[in-house]
Amino acid sequence: MREFNTALLGKWRWRLLVDRGGLWYKVLVDRYGKVAGRLAVGGRSDSLWWREVSKIRDGEGAEGEGWFEESIVRRIGNGVDTFFWTDPWLGGIPLSVKYRRLFDLSNKKSSSVVVM
Repeated sequence: MREFNTALLGKWRWRLLVDRGGLWYKVLVDRYGKVAGRLAVGGRSDSLWWREVSKIRDGEGAEGEGWFEESIVRRIGNGVDTFFWTDPWLGGIPLSVKYRRLFDLSNKKSSSVVVM
Protein backbone atom coordinates (compact mmCIF):
# COMPACT_ATOMS: atom_id res chain seq x y z
CA MET A 1 0.00 0.00 0.00
CA ARG A 2 2.84 2.41 0.78
CA GLU A 3 4.31 2.12 -2.73
CA PHE A 4 0.86 2.55 -4.29
CA ASN A 5 0.22 5.68 -2.20
CA THR A 6 3.63 7.08 -3.14
CA ALA A 7 2.86 6.45 -6.83
CA LEU A 8 -0.45 8.31 -6.54
CA LEU A 9 1.24 11.24 -4.78
CA GLY A 10 3.86 11.26 -7.53
CA LYS A 11 1.08 11.46 -10.10
CA TRP A 12 -0.31 14.53 -8.31
CA ARG A 13 3.16 16.06 -8.34
CA TRP A 14 3.45 15.37 -12.06
CA ARG A 15 0.03 16.91 -12.71
CA LEU A 16 1.05 20.09 -10.87
CA LEU A 17 4.22 20.32 -12.98
CA VAL A 18 2.62 19.95 -16.39
CA ASP A 19 -0.78 21.61 -15.91
CA ARG A 20 -0.16 24.99 -14.29
CA GLY A 21 -3.25 26.40 -15.95
CA GLY A 22 -5.51 23.68 -14.56
CA LEU A 23 -8.20 24.07 -11.94
CA TRP A 24 -6.37 22.09 -9.21
CA TYR A 25 -3.24 24.19 -9.60
CA LYS A 26 -5.29 27.38 -9.29
CA VAL A 27 -7.10 26.03 -6.22
CA LEU A 28 -3.79 25.15 -4.55
CA VAL A 29 -2.30 28.58 -5.37
CA ASP A 30 -5.35 30.25 -3.82
CA ARG A 31 -5.16 27.98 -0.76
CA TYR A 32 -1.40 27.93 -0.08
CA GLY A 33 0.08 30.75 -2.17
CA LYS A 34 3.26 30.90 -4.23
CA VAL A 35 6.84 31.58 -3.18
CA ALA A 36 9.45 32.25 -5.89
CA GLY A 37 7.10 30.85 -8.53
CA ARG A 38 6.39 27.60 -6.68
CA LEU A 39 3.48 26.52 -4.55
CA ALA A 40 4.14 27.37 -0.91
CA VAL A 41 4.68 24.67 1.69
CA GLY A 42 5.09 24.76 5.44
CA GLY A 43 2.17 26.63 6.86
CA ARG A 44 0.26 25.45 9.86
CA SER A 45 -2.85 25.17 7.72
CA ASP A 46 -1.28 22.70 5.27
CA SER A 47 -3.33 19.56 4.84
CA LEU A 48 -1.73 16.16 5.36
CA TRP A 49 -2.24 15.42 1.65
CA TRP A 50 -0.42 18.63 0.63
CA ARG A 51 2.47 17.91 3.00
CA GLU A 52 2.87 14.44 1.45
CA VAL A 53 2.80 15.82 -2.12
CA SER A 54 5.38 18.39 -1.02
CA LYS A 55 7.65 15.65 0.31
CA ILE A 56 7.63 14.13 -3.18
CA ARG A 57 8.61 17.54 -4.60
CA ASP A 58 11.39 17.94 -2.05
CA GLY A 59 12.83 14.50 -2.80
CA GLU A 60 11.52 12.61 0.20
CA GLY A 61 9.41 9.50 0.11
CA ALA A 62 9.16 5.77 0.56
CA GLU A 63 11.25 5.04 -2.53
CA GLY A 64 14.30 6.95 -1.30
CA GLU A 65 15.72 10.43 -1.65
CA GLY A 66 15.14 12.22 -4.95
CA TRP A 67 13.36 9.40 -6.76
CA PHE A 68 10.84 11.70 -8.43
CA GLU A 69 13.35 14.24 -9.77
CA GLU A 70 15.61 11.42 -11.00
CA SER A 71 12.71 9.88 -12.91
CA ILE A 72 11.73 12.92 -14.98
CA VAL A 73 13.41 15.07 -17.60
CA ARG A 74 12.65 18.75 -17.87
CA ARG A 75 12.38 20.37 -21.27
CA ILE A 76 12.65 24.13 -21.33
CA GLY A 77 10.37 24.57 -24.32
CA ASN A 78 9.37 28.24 -24.54
CA GLY A 79 10.88 28.97 -21.10
CA VAL A 80 7.67 30.23 -19.49
CA ASP A 81 7.47 27.50 -16.82
CA THR A 82 11.21 27.20 -16.13
CA PHE A 83 12.72 29.47 -13.50
CA PHE A 84 16.14 30.83 -14.41
CA TRP A 85 17.67 31.03 -10.93
CA THR A 86 15.84 28.43 -8.83
CA ASP A 87 15.29 25.42 -11.10
CA PRO A 88 18.15 22.89 -11.17
CA TRP A 89 20.41 23.18 -14.21
CA LEU A 90 24.03 22.12 -14.07
CA GLY A 91 24.39 18.81 -12.30
CA GLY A 92 21.05 19.32 -10.56
CA ILE A 93 22.23 22.53 -8.88
CA PRO A 94 20.22 25.75 -9.28
CA LEU A 95 22.11 28.73 -10.67
CA SER A 96 21.19 30.63 -7.48
CA VAL A 97 23.43 28.21 -5.56
CA LYS A 98 26.21 27.81 -8.12
CA TYR A 99 26.50 31.56 -8.77
CA ARG A 100 25.39 32.94 -5.41
CA ARG A 101 27.00 36.37 -5.86
CA LEU A 102 25.24 36.98 -9.20
CA PHE A 103 21.97 35.77 -7.72
CA ASP A 104 22.33 38.18 -4.80
CA LEU A 105 22.90 41.05 -7.24
CA SER A 106 19.97 40.12 -9.49
CA ASN A 107 16.74 42.08 -9.19
CA LYS A 108 14.82 39.31 -11.01
CA LYS A 109 15.21 36.41 -8.59
CA SER A 110 11.98 34.62 -9.50
CA SER A 111 12.01 35.22 -13.27
CA SER A 112 11.46 32.55 -15.86
CA VAL A 113 13.90 31.71 -18.65
CA VAL A 114 11.81 33.58 -21.20
CA VAL A 115 11.96 36.80 -19.14
CA MET A 116 15.73 36.56 -18.61
